[in-house]
Amino acid sequence: MADMTELKNIVRLGTVQSVNASKMTARVKFKDKGGITSGDLRIIKRPVYVVPAMESGAEGQTAKTTLKYDYNGQMLKEVSHNHEAFVTEWTPGVNDMVLCIMVPDGDGDGFIIGEV
Repeated sequence: MADMTELKNIVRLGTVQSVNASKMTARVKFKDKGGITSGDLRIIKRPVYVVPAMESGAEGQTAKTTLKYDYNGQMLKEVSHNHEAFVTEWTPGVNDMVLCIMVPDGDGDGFIIGEV
């Protein structure tokens, strides 16, 4: 039984309260722990995120995408188009639900491993 309690203290779901994208940290509120808000938790580095420039509000670079359709080795159609996009690190947004792994030493250190 003690193992289950310890596991619940290590793996936690919470809601992001603030994000520091330049430091790759965020503070998370845990309802199951009486609504406490963590200190800065480090965001695990993930693969880069490609965002269309129009959605992000930032200026991007033009990228060309070419799609080739072939069946049994015979080229039937090739389609290409240009669009603006930029590449960025993934960071959670405020109010996003995230999965956290806490260091079991009781100091409140931990990591955000992804959005749920």
